Amino acid sequence: MKSLLTICIACSIAIIACNKNKDTADKTENTSANMVLQWNNAGMEAMRRTGSLPPMLESRITATLNVTIHDVLNNIIPKYETYALNNAVVSGANADAAVAQAAHDVLLYLLPPQKTFADSLLDVSLNSIAAGTDKDQGIALGKSAATVMITMRTNDGSTTAQYPYTQGTLPGQYRSTPPFDAGPNAGFVLLPGWGKVKLFGLASAAQFRVGAPYLTSSAAYAADYNEIKKMGCTSCPDRSADQTQIGMFWLENVPASLNRIAAAFIKQNNLSAWKAARLLALLHMAEADANISCFDAKFFYNFWRPVTAVRAGDTDSNTVTIGDPAWNLLAAPTPPVPDYPSNHATDGGAGMTIIKNFFGKDDISFSTTSASLPGITRSFTSLTQATREISLSRIYVGYHFRMAVDSGEAMGRKIGQYIFDHSLREK
Repeated sequence: MKSLLTICIACSIAIIACNKNKDTADKTENTSANMVLQWNNAGMEAMRRTGSLPPMLESRITATLNVTIHDVLNNIIPKYETYALNNAVVSGANADAAVAQAAHDVLLYLLPPQKTFADSLLDVSLNSIAAGTDKDQGIALGKSAATVMITMRTNDGSTTAQYPYTQGTLPGQYRSTPPFDAGPNAGFVLLPGWGKVKLFGLASAAQFRVGAPYLTSSAAYAADYNEIKKMGCTSCPDRSADQTQIGMFWLENVPASLNRIAAAFIKQNNLSAWKAARLLALLHMAEADANISCFDAKFFYNFWRPVTAVRAGDTDSNTVTIGDPAWNLLAAPTPPVPDYPSNHATDGGAGMTIIKNFFGKDDISFSTTSASLPGITRSFTSLTQATREISLSRIYVGYHFRMAVDSGEAMGRKIGQYIFDHSLREK
């Protein structure tokens, strides 16, 4: 039988351990997400200052930045799995100093021309923190986290993804769209090698690759052809005012749209720094991998865009698709990449699946704005409703056939679910 002294010692150790765990939990739950949001926003602002970037480049930047922020926090208190920096726990480091330094250094790597902007924000961030050993440790840890991430993403294939691409000639095969079908930029196709860029969470870019698109001679193709011909043109009488608004509202890059929504949810739910960083890191990992996976599929199938298809409708081997050489789309020009699947819909499906899993429900009511249609607010009663609008918007602006958006959204949902299930999990 254990002595009373042994029992008392065991109880004391248990109480100390319990208090220590409680202190750790309190620190992760009570640390404000303000610095996380500030540097997340800095990434979006730095891209805006750089100029218009395609979603592929945008998603790589936002993923690299936000995963680094997540990593540095979880090397102070390891609440969730890390991505690049492991086992460098500095429990006494100041979280805000670590986040600011890590984000700053990664931002300089990603967007060197924004050095003045990033340096200025770092000064403001660090000057708001009292001097001390914890601040110094935070700065050092931030530098370490950034260095490891930069090493991991250097030579990831993003700088070699642009090269000449051979155009198709047969019905259904991609060929350059206006204005890239003539003149000095004739034959230009955007980033045909993006499907080979190093992934953030998936095992393979083809892991969830969708099945082949329909033949241009099929009835299913004819239905989609005739739908976009009357719904995606410049002044389509069959497209309602609301559908036109949907098309233009969601025209901006999906990573930016969903970042705005996620940041609002973080504020509304008063999430801690650790939780906020995890949500943003997962969201942008999913967005980055959705873009890579979608480009893998696009250039595997090489399917033509609606603007090409409608103008060449009399030569597609389908008797119920009447061509219109003068047809033009609502939001010209079409992005110069193949149609199938829709990158926009894939991004929407992936990102919204992350948000749904993170909060554990779909029926979240929210309103949001858009950089591509300033002054307009759209409201939703669920994440699924918003996801569907993102997908359908590409029909209304004339960018994609319905099969491309349906398949892209489905693929995106699988990507988002996989990232959530396998990345940055709670310890």
